[in-house]
Amino acid sequence: MTTLAKQTLFVGGKVITVDAAFSLAQAVLVAGERILAVGTDAEVRALAAPDAVVVPLNGATLMPGFVDTHGHLGLFGLDELKVSLTGATSKADMLARIAERVRSAAPGEWIVTMPIGDPPYFLNAPALQAQGQVPLRAELDAIAPHNPVYIQAPTNRVPNFAVLNSLALHAAGITATTQVSAQSRVELAADGTPTGVLSGALQPLYNADPLYQLVERVAPATTYDHIRDGIAALAPQFAAGGTTTLLEAHLTDPAELRAYAELHAANRLPVRVFYTFEIDSRQTLDEIAAYLRTVRFAADGGFGTQQLKVIGVSIGLDGPYWHGAAAHGQAYMGPFGEMVNPDPLVNWEHYRAILALAARLDFRIHAEAAGRASIAMALKAFAEIDAQTPIREQRYVIEHVEFPTLEQIQLCAQMGVAPTTSTNFIWGKGAEVYQARLGPQLAERAIPMRDWLDAGVPIAQSTDWGPRSALFTLWQSLARHAGLTGQVVGEQQQITRAEAIRAFTINGAWALKMETEIGSIVVGKRADLVVLSGDLMACAQDDIKDLQVVLTMLDGQVVYRAS
Repeated sequence: MTTLAKQTLFVGGKVITVDAAFSLAQAVLVAGERILAVGTDAEVRALAAPDAVVVPLNGATLMPGFVDTHGHLGLFGLDELKVSLTGATSKADMLARIAERVRSAAPGEWIVTMPIGDPPYFLNAPALQAQGQVPLRAELDAIAPHNPVYIQAPTNRVPNFAVLNSLALHAAGITATTQVSAQSRVELAADGTPTGVLSGALQPLYNADPLYQLVERVAPATTYDHIRDGIAALAPQFAAGGTTTLLEAHLTDPAELRAYAELHAANRLPVRVFYTFEIDSRQTLDEIAAYLRTVRFAADGGFGTQQLKVIGVSIGLDGPYWHGAAAHGQAYMGPFGEMVNPDPLVNWEHYRAILALAARLDFRIHAEAAGRASIAMALKAFAEIDAQTPIREQRYVIEHVEFPTLEQIQLCAQMGVAPTTSTNFIWGKGAEVYQARLGPQLAERAIPMRDWLDAGVPIAQSTDWGPRSALFTLWQSLARHAGLTGQVVGEQQQITRAEAIRAFTINGAWALKMETEIGSIVVGKRADLVVLSGDLMACAQDDIKDLQVVLTMLDGQVVYRAS
């Protein structure tokens, strides 16, 4: 991070203030961490110090930094340490990338790669496999005769596939006759030997497939250094995309908080991070009570600094629809063509007791609920707490909320619950899951941004699984395209450009109880600012995703500048 000057004067731009009137300005003056003035070029120049550094915007957009209410920086940072296969459309290219890593590896060292296809949803992976562009065991053996090679399966799509070479298969104890699951299998060549491909549900979340476990028990374990180095590698990418604030509220690990603190202390954390301690609902209530007493410093408004803060506890109720793990309340087609109707991960009595305990200890609660039945269960528990002590001022969060009913939306409005969601789900799952498995009628109700806003609820946007580009996500909140087909999903749920910008700035700030500090360009607020390469309000809708971030400022410091 580098400071521009004691004062920085942005002039000649289109300043999207995201104030209450969504007014536009020309210039902004920053002094230290704060915004000192907003207005016309003449008005703001008159207030600037003689030595202020002047940044001419030349008609480009200056706007508040994006507030990502579900970003998974810690989890996805681990992927930055693996061999990337992004953009590789031939097995020759994939093999070349793996071979490059092998050349610098010690004998016996595992080579772990990202899944085949393009992240985050690997929409092109099935096509690449059908085209024969997946490296097989023998080809991996040829370039890595002394190293186990593990091409991971994507965790966010099922069915999926992984690929191992002979040393990796041997280490895992997997042979041609290994059969541990009805859903996953070892693929065999014509001669009966393993091809190296493992197919089925090869991922750790929600399906917990035994074949996957055979591999993961011998693959390299995640260490604290991996977590820290992954965050250090990925955080600058968020800043380069214009994200200045990010919430970690799901699948969190205390080691991540340690890494954030270490990087923050070393001035290497270019985003503002909010964090929640995750409750393990598999534990007894006594065990959970002991845990909550340990982290009680994070209750009653949270703990930390303006850049790194613990703001409560989180608890999950279900998994994704893709995995057949979302508790929808009625049967729908699962990943293998079967009809599924899963219950929430926690039974009602245990869940309500956990939330009541957390409320008594004055924790702010973040509830993960993707499916309708889970949303209903979370809101029922919230309502019981609200009946005893109103939660409006606590501003509980409910995240994912992929298919909320109008009644559930109204309940959030009544209790002051802050919902967070992601239109990126439509990009990744719109064709293969929402339309093909849940059906067109339900698909049209996916991620109902219009319904939330019409009910007066400030729905907050996030990237979640990605794409992690804030500008792509902003475009997607308008376009609502299924990434695989380009089809618009839920046309009646489309929102305006101004509403989309609010959802990704001031609404996110409201969800974090930070609306008086960030989320809009208003005198006195923190100088979390983004300069774009063009006019966000006037450009064609499809050009939004292609705009470039020129500069990102956090607390008046430049944390990213385009070369």
